[in-house]
Amino acid sequence: MRTTSLVLNFAVVLLASSGLHAACPKAVFFDLGDTLVQSGPGGLFAVKAGAQETVDALQAQGTRVGVITNVPAGFTRAQLNALMADPSFLDEFEVVLMSSEAPAAKPNPAIYTHAHGLLANPPAITSVAFVGETITEIANTAVAPSSGARAVGMIGIHLSSAAPDARADFTIPPNQLPQLVPLVRDQCRLHADGFEAAAKTASATAISSDQRTTPRSTSVSATLSRR
Repeated sequence: MRTTSLVLNFAVVLLASSGLHAACPKAVFFDLGDTLVQSGPGGLFAVKAGAQETVDALQAQGTRVGVITNVPAGFTRAQLNALMADPSFLDEFEVVLMSSEAPAAKPNPAIYTHAHGLLANPPAITSVAFVGETITEIANTAVAPSSGARAVGMIGIHLSSAAPDARADFTIPPNQLPQLVPLVRDQCRLHADGFEAAAKTASATAISSDQRTTPRSTSVSATLSRR
């Protein structure tokens, strides 16, 4: 079937050009506001649709999770909890770093380095990802950024419905956060099994999507949107 063949070829090309340099994300830090939570009734912040599912699935596959969030100077964890509709949500993260407790606020590289250092037996910082909807918190330039998470070597994952920005390593639609789970899994499989095995997986996924007549643009963004 010609359509399947085209999808197969595109899946391999997409994989070949999408993040081969990026390491397997062994830990993922999230921005908080508008990434994991959003303003709700009574001025409290509620967990966004798909956020709990994403965190649970990442932890189930062995990926460590943390939060890096900008807050006013002097802000405390108790004050942050008071803003949450469900404060226990934050207890699921290994690290919850507020800028009030860090050397600087995002996008200063120091806050990302500090967050990484708070992980117990931290993996290499190049095996840590940062996920957020603000591109400047990921990087200020595509090459050799001086600010943002990529400035310290982290993998930058941008939540955006726009075309992929060259300053990020990967892009996921903001209302489809659970796509982060297969992205991390497939990136780790790529590094564990090599390109050929990962390409085969991407091809199989593409065939399955084609058979379900799922729009290819959706499956592309769900797999690996690359700068």
